[in-house]
Amino acid sequence: MKIFSNFDTNRKQDAYNEAIKRYWKENVLILSKSKLFLFMKVIFPILGWLILFVAFELIIYFFLNEITTVAYILMGILVILYIIIISPTCKYFIDYKMDFSLVTPEYLTRYNQSWWFKRDIKSSDVQNIKTITVLKNDFLYNITNNGNLIFLSEWARTNEGEIILHYIKNPEEKKKEIERIMKVLNNVLY
Repeated sequence: MKIFSNFDTNRKQDAYNEAIKRYWKENVLILSKSKLFLFMKVIFPILGWLILFVAFELIIYFFLNEITTVAYILMGILVILYIIIISPTCKYFIDYKMDFSLVTPEYLTRYNQSWWFKRDIKSSDVQNIKTITVLKNDFLYNITNNGNLIFLSEWARTNEGEIILHYIKNPEEKKKEIERIMKVLNNVLY
């Protein structure tokens, strides 16, 4: 669904299809945030706040049941407050659904949908990538087989020498696959 020119929910599939046409399916890898990100940044916060606000709603309902007008006003205020508090979670949901990276034999391209009106697309030439590191520095990362992929490259622009992809499922296997894809172009050229 394309709402604005910068907010296209089909962008991931379109970019993947374009890359497959150019490099073949076995030479294209799409990296997205794992379900751990969805649970930690979206589902658990929403449920936690929901439980808290339902508890407050029940307290208001049982203790102010004789003053119905005041109880309804307080309940309405709590609902509005709940919506305001969980609204930043929408940003994380957009990150989960729409942020991705595409690895091809020529480029590592990152697509970052910041909000409704802002999208960044940055490409790095794989020839400039010198090392790929897997970082699992969290207990939760280790038990769910998630991690960060860190790409160190010769930077062409300021502050772009390090690219970090967070919440990647099975990062060791992804690293091997990325290294294999990066070698495809070298094998063709030499």
